[in-house]
Amino acid sequence: MAAINAPDKGADPGNPVTAASLVVVGGGEHAAVVVDAALSRPDTWRVAGYLAPMRSERLAAMDPAIEHLGADDAWATDAVANDAATGGPQLVLGFGGGIRPGDRERTVEGFAAGTRWAAVIHAAATVSSSATVGAGAFVGPKAVVGPGATLGEHAIVNSGAIVEHDVVVGPYAHVAPGAVIGGGAQIGRGAFIGLGARVRDHVTVGDRVVVGMGAAVVGDVAADRMVLGLPAADPDGRHD
Repeated sequence: MAAINAPDKGADPGNPVTAASLVVVGGGEHAAVVVDAALSRPDTWRVAGYLAPMRSERLAAMDPAIEHLGADDAWATDAVANDAATGGPQLVLGFGGGIRPGDRERTVEGFAAGTRWAAVIHAAATVSSSATVGAGAFVGPKAVVGPGATLGEHAIVNSGAIVEHDVVVGPYAHVAPGAVIGGGAQIGRGAFIGLGARVRDHVTVGDRVVVGMGAAVVGDVAADRMVLGLPAADPDGRHD
């Protein structure tokens, strides 16, 4: 396993580099979005490397200094917790929740207790000072997280999405680019809100629900369902 040192302190003691080391779990398309967000905040993050079965030409092109550290299982040990205790790297998931539901949660569970998970927020995002952002969450460029909103652990609010005031986005939920969640809505654990979808204010979307691209959710959706269309309905025609 490649070693990652604690954050650099700089050659000049009077001008230390305070950026923390960040390791991205994944090397694909969403990993590039996460890396781009981290690179937008050079005073906060130094992207030290990524975990993936194969080397990512995409990430290498973004920054040749980002190191391929091997597959996840090389890090899913007590060594990660030990590194965390000594000021070592923080980790963030670099893959989304729309393809294989539950994969992100299982991945996190595979890492040692004590692993530090970083919340990464793009410099071009707007996050209210009264919002709560959980460990491991990601907020993409031009996204908006309103006052009183809560993002659970490892939640994603992707590029250009809007999470209005007092919304709760559950752990591992994924709000895709351009989606809009109305004020006071509740998005369940592991739910996926597709590209450009709309969820009406004060609606509850249950755990692991999939809302299709461009759908308009106007009523509560029970857990473990898929809804599509205008207004959103599941494929057998039941409306919410």
